[in-house]
Amino acid sequence: MIKILQFGYKCLRVVFVGGLALLLSSGCKRNDSLFPVVASNGIHTLKSTGVDTTDSSSIADIKVPSFETDWGKSVKTPAIPSGSLSIMEYGADTLKSDNSVAIQAAIDAAGKNGGGTVQIPKGNFRCGPIRLVSNVGLHFEKNAQLTVLSYADYPGSGTANSVEPFIDLSNTTNVLIDGAGTINGQGADWWAAYRATKATAAIARPPMIAFDKASIIEIAGITIKNAPNGHISIHKENTNITISDVTIDSPEDSPNTDGIDVWTPYVNIYDCTISCGDDNIAMNNNTKYVTISGCAFGAGHGLSIGSYTANIDHIYVNNCSFNGTDNGIHIKSSRERSGEVGYLVYENLTMEKVKYPVNICEYYPDNTIPSTASSDPGAAITATTPVWKNIVLKNILVNSADYAGMVWAVPELPLKNIIFDSVRINANAGMKFNNIDSAAFIHGSSISVSSGAAFTSTYHSNISGINLLTGAQE
Repeated sequence: MIKILQFGYKCLRVVFVGGLALLLSSGCKRNDSLFPVVASNGIHTLKSTGVDTTDSSSIADIKVPSFETDWGKSVKTPAIPSGSLSIMEYGADTLKSDNSVAIQAAIDAAGKNGGGTVQIPKGNFRCGPIRLVSNVGLHFEKNAQLTVLSYADYPGSGTANSVEPFIDLSNTTNVLIDGAGTINGQGADWWAAYRATKATAAIARPPMIAFDKASIIEIAGITIKNAPNGHISIHKENTNITISDVTIDSPEDSPNTDGIDVWTPYVNIYDCTISCGDDNIAMNNNTKYVTISGCAFGAGHGLSIGSYTANIDHIYVNNCSFNGTDNGIHIKSSRERSGEVGYLVYENLTMEKVKYPVNICEYYPDNTIPSTASSDPGAAITATTPVWKNIVLKNILVNSADYAGMVWAVPELPLKNIIFDSVRINANAGMKFNNIDSAAFIHGSSISVSSGAAFTSTYHSNISGINLLTGAQE
């Protein structure tokens, strides 16, 4: 069957072969994009209308779609007004036990002057929670360090009540944190206290940098280590956020120390190095138009979407590496906390010694995964049922993985349209692939395993282009 799909004023000719949608040359004006075209107002329109046609054109000109993934160019970056002052002018000193008042005074003074840059000079300055204001930059000189007050001294520590972030950017516009310095969260005592109280009423812990309702924010160049909780939380109702050249480094057993959490649209994450005790990056509800490029991921749970996965689309990941990460491409959720996820592109990735290079699973947490795919009879479709579709994995090389991967949807609404394009996976054991409607392995994609079959489970799945036993291209 041939169907013409119209996006705005352009059309795509699509052939459906055994339930798999393949893009052909256009039925009207040519457009090879997997994603909708961008209208003149810059808005990507997701909704489409389709009409069946008896068009009998040849399918010999099937080609890999190109992708309109340049939304990162529209993200605005801050322009801080000229003028600067030093925290030393307001009483900060490396000998002080707490520089919070002095640093906050410097920030407030810069704000009252219409903006400017607050300089943190070389040295170690102990500090409690501070708040930035609009049009102000916080610049770390080389070898400058802000050391977070100890667990015993941090305001609000030791209870289950909310604790202020170390640096709060909420309700600000045009703010920059940059330089070659370090934020040291002194997390060890926080982690110990959390573990001791987790079974009853776990203590609250502060993220290092967090914000809601902020716009035009950039964090660049700094190192953040030993966070008590998450490192950077780009929470709700933000826009135009850039994180670049940031190093995040906390132990792999440090609890809940996500590298970067995203709950908001229009975010660029470039050239970051992230090792932590939880998700290296986690994208949750309402994350859209995100670009992640040039990043190196070490210890951590992976480059994740979830576990809250409603209204997530247009995510572009390019030119990233994973080494010793639990998961590479990771999408996780459940029937109780999901919704629509789609239009995702992951390309030009390398992975070494990753447990699951591809882990896309609609059962979360892991202990809810059925023992066999057939043991879950399905459930009624609700507003929180996962609706996952249109995922492209392209030019990915995986070596020394524990498992080739897992792609496992709930039976009542299978995942639709996932393409493996030039993806080569070398692993100890094969891939589980359950309840997947339309999967294609193209352009030499293969799975090589040390023992057993390339696919260990393919329940209710429609897979083309690969031998399920040997993993060779077909």
